[in-house]
Amino acid sequence: MLKAERFIGPYLYVGYHCNNDCIFCSEHDDYLRMNEYKPISLLKNEILLIRKKYDFINIMGREPTLRKDILEILDFARNLDFKQVGITSNGRLFSYPLFTKRVLDKGVNQIAVSISGAKSQTHDRQTKVKGSFEQTISGIKNIIQMSSDDISLLVNFTLNKLNMNELKETLTLLNSIGVKEINILNIAPLSSRSNNKLLIAKMSQAGKHLKDVLKNAETEYPETKILLVEFLPCALPPELREYFSPCLEKNPRKVRIPICDGCPYSDSCDGVLEDYIHLYGVDEFKSLK
Repeated sequence: MLKAERFIGPYLYVGYHCNNDCIFCSEHDDYLRMNEYKPISLLKNEILLIRKKYDFINIMGREPTLRKDILEILDFARNLDFKQVGITSNGRLFSYPLFTKRVLDKGVNQIAVSISGAKSQTHDRQTKVKGSFEQTISGIKNIIQMSSDDISLLVNFTLNKLNMNELKETLTLLNSIGVKEINILNIAPLSSRSNNKLLIAKMSQAGKHLKDVLKNAETEYPETKILLVEFLPCALPPELREYFSPCLEKNPRKVRIPICDGCPYSDSCDGVLEDYIHLYGVDEFKSLK
């Protein structure tokens, strides 16, 4: 019935540490088992392997900016002529203008920053770090202010039951400070922290809320690109399927279910996470044939 698919993508995990302690962290369990410092010599070898297959690379975490040699890593990637060098961050260190300038000077042309609410109380409750919201917003502003037109800033809104009601307010806030690309990211139940129904929203239930929030998105945020990531078209209202975006970071724990056969999205959708099926089953997914 279920068939897992495997994929290796151009994502470089450079560190095991983070200055947030997010209650939904999908990497929490894996990184707790990794206590040794990942040497830069190993990372450089991984970058070379990625360059053989891809012309873009994304440097990830948990929080990659905490590495003291992050600028050296970025410099090494730049010298391999990647068309795109990206970094995914919680944005806090970008609240320091000098750090932001140094990263941008290394040729980074995409920065993805995560946010978990429109208010400090909501965001900080989830990161478990007081003041993290103010630093993240300040970091986003610095990136916008200091970036040239060829640098992409992408903000990931980590949607879950604790912040769903602040989605519209968050979109309005991000739009007001100049963010042009927003991913509404469905939190996946990939760790002991996130694998619970108190936090993870059922996709179909979240879809009903998203439908209401985004019904006037084209007029309210006309210059902002909004995508739904880690939501499956077969669990969304028809009006939202235009926002569907496949997650480029492939996960071997995703599987196909019977209704995937003949689905018009089969080339771009990788299936359902086994962890999600264990949590909510498959009854909400409807055939789109």
